[in-house]
Amino acid sequence: MNQVARVFEVYSRDQDAVEIGELYLKGKTSMVNSVRYFIDAGRRLTDKKREVGHGNWLPWLEANADALGFDAPQTAQKLMGVARKYRVDAAFDEDQARQISREIWGNVVRGTLNTGDNEWYTPPKYIELARAALGEIDLDPASSDKAQEVVKAQRYFTAEQDGLIHPWHGRVWLNPPYAQPLINDFIEKLVDERAGGNVTAAICLVHNYTSSSWFQKAVEIVDAVCFTRGRIAFENAEGEKAAPTQGQSFLYYGDDCEAFSAHFLEVGFIMVPKT
Repeated sequence: MNQVARVFEVYSRDQDAVEIGELYLKGKTSMVNSVRYFIDAGRRLTDKKREVGHGNWLPWLEANADALGFDAPQTAQKLMGVARKYRVDAAFDEDQARQISREIWGNVVRGTLNTGDNEWYTPPKYIELARAALGEIDLDPASSDKAQEVVKAQRYFTAEQDGLIHPWHGRVWLNPPYAQPLINDFIEKLVDERAGGNVTAAICLVHNYTSSSWFQKAVEIVDAVCFTRGRIAFENAEGEKAAPTQGQSFLYYGDDCEAFSAHFLEVGFIMVPKT
């Protein structure tokens, strides 16, 4: 088998990435279970790195970022590191599990952008641009109490309240959880609520994974897109900045593309689909 065929075969076998991503997502639950899932994910990643072979590891991570819930090599290294040190079936209590979690991630676990204690927030300047373009933010369906100090939506749902089970109305700001399957579920919800007329306008901030199924779903009825210049440095509760390995996109749904373009032109270049 030649190298091109080998790489294609590696990228097309993405079920491993889906299963690893599920473990990574489950790792954001209770502390003891969290550690076990992270160790198991690290074990699976170690096996996968060995399988794909030299030179294919980083491309595999990037190609399967949507399924994995991350694409940073550092995240994979942390998970594989803990798998080398601990066994999945080890007897952990909550204190030991918490210490192991700190060992993996430091003081703050790098999680999705709006779940539990693992939050990374959109810098205020982008929220203000969204508010200006929309006129007001009526709903933030994937949020937290802390995030609302900046977003200040008329209504919002936390992870515990589960925005997916509630109707959405009005002008929406959405920064969805970036791990699967949540990102796909939130994008589908947004598209359905917009198509049904419940959402009058919306701005959605996502990574620009244009080849992913959820991104393709998101742009089916989009009215304009802003592809950012550079990458957004998301912030945690302590003000520390993340260093994402990919760029972002602001997806606009609404009847005033001129207002969206006027406000977001400073962020990146604007594309309006042909009708």
